[in-house]
Amino acid sequence: MKLILLSCLMCFSVSAEQVAQTILAKHHVVANTQDTSRALKRKSKIFHQDFITTGKLARAQFRFQEGTILTLGADTRFLVADFSYTHAQNTSSASFEFIQGAFRVVTGEITKVARPNFKIKTPLGSIGIRGTDFWGGHLYDTESIEVILLDSEHPLTIENQFGKVVISEPGTGSTLRKGKPPTQPVKWSKQKLQDAVKTIQ
Repeated sequence: MKLILLSCLMCFSVSAEQVAQTILAKHHVVANTQDTSRALKRKSKIFHQDFITTGKLARAQFRFQEGTILTLGADTRFLVADFSYTHAQNTSSASFEFIQGAFRVVTGEITKVARPNFKIKTPLGSIGIRGTDFWGGHLYDTESIEVILLDSEHPLTIENQFGKVVISEPGTGSTLRKGKPPTQPVKWSKQKLQDAVKTIQ
């Protein structure tokens, strides 16, 4: 009984740890946990296991403890599963989950360790991150997920059970579709890039 109680207290301690702060919450932005729902505003805290949802016309932006910036567009569902960074020990671990909508990530110190462990899961595959500025989400339909590298010295790795691609050139992107490997990276048109950026501006 004592072991079970201790385990529960440890789980609560981890989930209750603040990992980020809200710097923008426009229109309807909510963080849900297993037991609570919080309307977010500027300076609201973000914790492990916060499931963030945004409404129609909403925009949200969060700054993590080491400088990573996460931006969410309208009608987005996004889970902050895990985020930890220890400068003294040069270790990091981050796990996000994208469900729908659109997002942008600009990484901070967390990917500057020797072997960064930063992934974003999506319904169609995962994105491995090593110090990047990139956009991902639904663009012209909800049946596919687009990913574009905006700026970086390091590549993005996109993979699912059917294959893997690496995006190393800014301005190029890949598309994830159900039952298919990620498409080979291609240069996006100026119009497509503008359409993607509009979703999170």
